[in-house]
Amino acid sequence: MGHATRERVVDAATKLFAEKGHTGVSLQDIADGSGIGISSVSGLFSDVDELYGAVLETEFGLYAARMGAVFEGDGSPQEKTELFALAMYDIHKQSPCFFPLFYRELLNPSPFFEPVVKKNIQRFAYLSDNNIARGIRKGQFKRGINPAYATMILAGMHHYYFLARRLAESLLPEPATDEEYAAQALRVFLTGLKKEGEE
Repeated sequence: MGHATRERVVDAATKLFAEKGHTGVSLQDIADGSGIGISSVSGLFSDVDELYGAVLETEFGLYAARMGAVFEGDGSPQEKTELFALAMYDIHKQSPCFFPLFYRELLNPSPFFEPVVKKNIQRFAYLSDNNIARGIRKGQFKRGINPAYATMILAGMHHYYFLARRLAESLLPEPATDEEYAAQALRVFLTGLKKEGEE
């Protein structure tokens, strides 16, 4: 069976796992969702666990590629912080199943949590922490800020908005675009990081 068939199966499984969770999906559900016979799905993946692992590997592979680009090059700590925020925003827009899968893993970890989910999240949190620490050492960001807390706050500002999007639409005083929210969240965050007197 070709790569295109495998891709169709993984795409259908990704949507189903994001919606129903790891244990709420059967190979038959995935066969129905992909339009590919159950025997063909079983020929590609021996069971739901193997397919779920392939879905997480695919989604976190895309996440790693997008986030990895943020910390390459010689940009300033502020520039890299801005790129980090933009990358999180892009992932939400381009891979809408990524964060439902991620949050399901946080709430009910599977055997793939440690080797796939935690490993990737820790890696990029560490790079962000080091970037903010570098900004403090260079005098661009305030002393006394805990870089790990700052990374968590920045991630939370973006993730919560998309997680609670339906609620956010009714709470915001006027219609706002995702881009407007992301830009303002970043401005608020950077204002808190910068030394007093800096714009």
